[in-house]
Amino acid sequence: MTATPPKPTFMSWLQLRPEFHRAIKRLRIVEVASKLLSYRPIERRLPGGTRYRVRYGESLLMADEIFKRQVYRDPFEGRKVRSFVDLGSNVGYFTCFAIDRTGADVVGLSVDANPKMASETQWHIAQSGRAQVKGVWSVVGFPPDVEEAPFFLNPSNISGSATTLNPNIPAKGAQEEIAVPTIDLNKAWREHAGDLPVDVMKVDVEGFELKVLATIPALLARTNSVVLEWHKWITPREPVDALLAKAGLEFVRVVTEDPHCGVAFYARAKPL
Repeated sequence: MTATPPKPTFMSWLQLRPEFHRAIKRLRIVEVASKLLSYRPIERRLPGGTRYRVRYGESLLMADEIFKRQVYRDPFEGRKVRSFVDLGSNVGYFTCFAIDRTGADVVGLSVDANPKMASETQWHIAQSGRAQVKGVWSVVGFPPDVEEAPFFLNPSNISGSATTLNPNIPAKGAQEEIAVPTIDLNKAWREHAGDLPVDVMKVDVEGFELKVLATIPALLARTNSVVLEWHKWITPREPVDALLAKAGLEFVRVVTEDPHCGVAFYARAKPL
């Protein structure tokens, strides 16, 4: 049975319009919205009762993508999920989605290099009451002997990256470079979850996909499924497919795709 692709929404259509991004910059829409939301966040509950909040203007776009369009739902359909890793957690909405679709004993590790986003993820984890889900402020994609690496904060909180901005979308301001502690994901997962396999790994690292995947072969070998956003201005999908296939994770389908990026789902034929 072929999975139904996520339906386009008004929000997803807006994200593809360059004039929308230019208007955001010119009118300072995100800045104004984020200021208002910092005083009175929008708060919602997911179907399973998990609470989330919106404190940043562009997080509305991410909430639409993850909660309404459910672009990351494939790994949870018809599968028992006991554990997850969220790479590029941003404000923590995939973490909330994973928590809401799993049991109280779920084990999770969520990582983001933007300190504000990592803090927001940690807030969402705390609200969920899931003692075995951990949020970490770190940058992924570097060898274990590298202890600190540069990360670029962008005016749009949904597009911070260890690499370059998307040149096809008008920038909303200047990047700011910060130094961020790195994380050895193979070691971090072992310390957090022991021998438990990773049932779902979500990857959204704004063009750093291949760098990240190349540094975690041991963790990929213990992972049952991956849902990954690839960013076309720097990462074609084919080498991602090849790298994951080498780890035993076969391409299943493209969930959604536009001129800038796409989300693809990969799974192991026989779960660990």
